[in-house]
Amino acid sequence: MGAGPPSPSTTRTPLGETPRFEGGAQEVATATWAWIQPNGGLGESNAGLVVGDGESLLIDTLWDERLTRRMLAGLADAREGAPIRTLVNTHGDGDHWYGNRLCRGAEIIATERAAEQMEEEPPSMLTRLAPVRRVAGAVGGTPLVPGRAKFRGIADFGRALSRYDFAGSDPIAPTRRFEGELEIEVGGRAARMIEVGPAHTPGDAFVWVPDQRVVYSGDIVFSGVTPIMWAGPVGNWIEALDRIAELEPAVVVPGHGPVCDLERVRELREYWVWLERHVPPGAQDGVERLSEDLIRSIEYRTSPWGEWSLPERTLINVARIAAERDDEDGPLGVPARISLLAAMGALRERLAA
Repeated sequence: MGAGPPSPSTTRTPLGETPRFEGGAQEVATATWAWIQPNGGLGESNAGLVVGDGESLLIDTLWDERLTRRMLAGLADAREGAPIRTLVNTHGDGDHWYGNRLCRGAEIIATERAAEQMEEEPPSMLTRLAPVRRVAGAVGGTPLVPGRAKFRGIADFGRALSRYDFAGSDPIAPTRRFEGELEIEVGGRAARMIEVGPAHTPGDAFVWVPDQRVVYSGDIVFSGVTPIMWAGPVGNWIEALDRIAELEPAVVVPGHGPVCDLERVRELREYWVWLERHVPPGAQDGVERLSEDLIRSIEYRTSPWGEWSLPERTLINVARIAAERDDEDGPLGVPARISLLAAMGALRERLAA
């Protein structure tokens, strides 16, 4: 047997990089916590904890049980005497729910559409990609293969997945589904779940904790990290950011990246407005060139998002907006995602060069 994925480290990110910002348990308001995973890349998602009188609410688990176990241990002192009775999954991507089994006995809440995505995308979906990743890795390392950069893009994705442990993972699905809004009470504290998808995924929601004016945004907010739009339409994402801004939160705990405030929410809105304005109808045949031109432009490089990590993700966003322009919007299947990840990997190489 192989050694398996590396163990989580406090000195390295889950992807094995040097942390660029502080991670771990952070009390963002009274009895209101964030669990932050630098550097906010693939699978490096965040979670949250709201502690009430005798019980707690957990917002999201992580991409594998090792990371989720570490998170629960890191938040153990914060929730002492207040066990987790409720778990909210903000959307259906695995890095926000594959650790659910470790919260056995809690009521698990998600939107109807998020729960449907979870049924379609269990951890076994990722393990089935192993042969594709092996082939991509072999071809990507061959310098004479035309288009090898795209194969290396898939290989890079495979190497990133290898940092996580999905073997034997059987997460618990939501036990309660909702549409629109749902308000619950956790030990005397109110928490309001607000559905805003489809945007990042088909069933996005965020959690509003009014007594401390904290928003747990799920992947509606990426902080200092370029977002990915798998579903759209982009107008829904902009409206979702407006919904958050209307609440005037003091703190935003993003789905990826460091804790932030409304300024980052406004920057993210500006990014989507700017990108939508620069993707014309009929752009689907030139997505890679258009994406590279936009990222290299002076306007992009001098904007707030010019400083965000993973700029190559803009290619996926351009592709989704271009499809929307041509009335071909909607969630992407796994083969389409792989194709876009390959193109994104090729763009990353060109930008680095």
